[in-house]
Amino acid sequence: MSPTGATNPTSPVRPFRFGVNLVPSSNGLSWPETCRTAERLGYDVIAVPDHLGVHSPFLAMMAAAAATERVQLTTFVLNCAFWNPVLLARDLLTAHELTGGRVEAGLGTGYVRAEFDAAGLEWGTAATRVSRLADTATTLRALLADPRALGFPAPATPPPLLIGGNGDRVLRLAARHADIVSFSGATLAPNSARGTLRLIDADAMDERVAYFTTHAGPRAATVERNTLVQTVVVTDDRRAAAHAMRSRLPYLTADQILDVPTLLVGTPAQIADTLLARRERYGISYVCVQERDMAAFAPVIEQLADARS
Repeated sequence: MSPTGATNPTSPVRPFRFGVNLVPSSNGLSWPETCRTAERLGYDVIAVPDHLGVHSPFLAMMAAAAATERVQLTTFVLNCAFWNPVLLARDLLTAHELTGGRVEAGLGTGYVRAEFDAAGLEWGTAATRVSRLADTATTLRALLADPRALGFPAPATPPPLLIGGNGDRVLRLAARHADIVSFSGATLAPNSARGTLRLIDADAMDERVAYFTTHAGPRAATVERNTLVQTVVVTDDRRAAAHAMRSRLPYLTADQILDVPTLLVGTPAQIADTLLARRERYGISYVCVQERDMAAFAPVIEQLADARS
């Protein structure tokens, strides 16, 4: 049993996979080298977000594939409001075929109201955004399994479907349809048009994982579990770092910050131990970090080499 919480017996222990969330910028010339650096540092997955103000996720993924040899490529995550699900299936199947089967399909609701406004899309309510995600996921699942209607042969292995979020309806949707569930570990701050997120603590993550597990039933053991780490702080003094971080996270205590599932604080060896404990507690084996933490997290990947196979 983990010292920080109960184990999750319905989730088998999976080998770790590590991804990095890379944001294509206006300097397109640096993108191939950034992707090669991620691969060289040992990352398994390059994750590309879907926001206005940065490059198109599919074009960025294809450029990443051309610059690398082995890493998987995922949309992390697509804002379903931006995409017609049938045309999205075509783009995913095309990318999957042209990259030799290296693509994963990550879906979400979108959470930045200003981007909806800029695109001329109705913001609606949380319920309507989740309904759109549900429609996209069900259509996409059917077309990826049998893409003949789009002119594609059935792939030997369809792109895995990742569904990410924190709310009840999204987790129930992931329980029914996802190959990978991404626990966002965050809620949208009230009245936040810019999509400001508030991180949930370890106990709240326990509840979210248990909720998913209950609704997934027998599928729970087959669905890979992911989270995006918002910040990695490499330090010899975890407690001092946690106290310093309270200026940005005033709603959490220092003790809570050290246990928050989307934060990692400590030496590379301490962070590796933390991830092992969280894998036992939550079943999360697929861990992504932000681009700014790519180099700092690389020694942790080395520490966990034996836990990746």
